[in-house]
Amino acid sequence: MNLKQLSWFVELVKSSNFSKTAKKLYIDQSTLSKGIKALETGMGVPLIDRTANSFRLTPQGETLYRLGEGILKNIEDQLEYLQDCVNTEQGGKVRVGIPPVIDTAYFADILPKFEREYPNIELEVLEIGANIVRNKVDSGEIDVGVVILPILSDSFDVIPIFKNDNVLVVSKNHPFAKKESVAFHELKNEPMLSLDSSYMLYNRTISLCGEAGFEPTFKLLSSQWDMLARLCELNYGVAILPRPIMSYFHSDNIKCLSLRNPEFPWNIAMIVRKDKYLTNPIRKFQEFVKQCGNIKE
Repeated sequence: MNLKQLSWFVELVKSSNFSKTAKKLYIDQSTLSKGIKALETGMGVPLIDRTANSFRLTPQGETLYRLGEGILKNIEDQLEYLQDCVNTEQGGKVRVGIPPVIDTAYFADILPKFEREYPNIELEVLEIGANIVRNKVDSGEIDVGVVILPILSDSFDVIPIFKNDNVLVVSKNHPFAKKESVAFHELKNEPMLSLDSSYMLYNRTISLCGEAGFEPTFKLLSSQWDMLARLCELNYGVAILPRPIMSYFHSDNIKCLSLRNPEFPWNIAMIVRKDKYLTNPIRKFQEFVKQCGNIKE
């Protein structure tokens, strides 16, 4: 067994598909199959149950995957530590995942400032929903994730950075426009517009509506917050969106109302996996963003 074969096997188990894994590894499928077969020959045991109708590991394969994933993670951390020790110029890369709404509201200014301050550090930024951000931090695909609190997991170190709230966006022609705030139970019969399920805002909206005693009726889900705001302007429905993002939508035909019973905070944090080695570039990025935040220690 060698590390290349082990890494191929771990990637194969994650996708449960030879074709997808080969594509991700930039090799052809026959090369991957030969590599896995060579690994099984070297180990002296079958790792994949080829009698099953779908991809399934043997007990030995499950053990190798569980232990092998940890070994590869440890090697990755040690290599990052080695690079930190050797790289006296403080260069390197930071892989960051940020939901588009948070990116627009806060990081559109922060990221260029960081790059000017640290030109030797390469930022690789993924704009993806907060639920996907959390999963990619957990899998090690990105170093730092930016998410909405709360985080219901003990797997991450959490660094709060911004504190704000969500608002109900309605048309000036909607009956709610006469109010300054709306209780959640008043939304029971409202057609709602929402960011889609890749965003934590979607899950939190469902949860808070449930606390108020009803299941929300979603008329439309979208990944584009500005489209939702535009549809609210046309009185197509109402939407819950972060207050900071609405400052980028200029219209005299909408109104943003506070939410109550319960309140709906929009608090932002950075997360990193607890067992991850934090390189100098990662630490510098965290500290820089903390200084830009509105939560002071």
